[in-house]
Amino acid sequence: MSEFAQTIELLEQVFDVERHAIRTGEFSGLAELATRKEALIGNLRGAPADALDHLRARAQENQRLLAAALKGVRAAQRRLDTITRASRSLNSYDALGRARTIASGGSQVERRA
Repeated sequence: MSEFAQTIELLEQVFDVERHAIRTGEFSGLAELATRKEALIGNLRGAPADALDHLRARAQENQRLLAAALKGVRAAQRRLDTITRASRSLNSYDALGRARTIASGGSQVERRA
């Protein structure tokens, strides 16, 4: 097996692992995979153009998956922020139609004797 073929096969394996990690939300290992990809890509100088095109397509597909995952995480963060803000105050309108915010009094329990 040529050096290019071996490097391409290793890169294919890294792309497969990366794709699985993105799809399952296991983001902690992505930095290590990026380091491995960089090292392998350095060995591709002079590789056939068709092989490079295939690898580029694989990398772009993983990039699209990662962008979609990031978009989902950001949407979840926004939703959690909305829920957190809603638990602290309530936006309402007074009798004249003016917006007003009613702050939450916290979780204090009124005690009467």
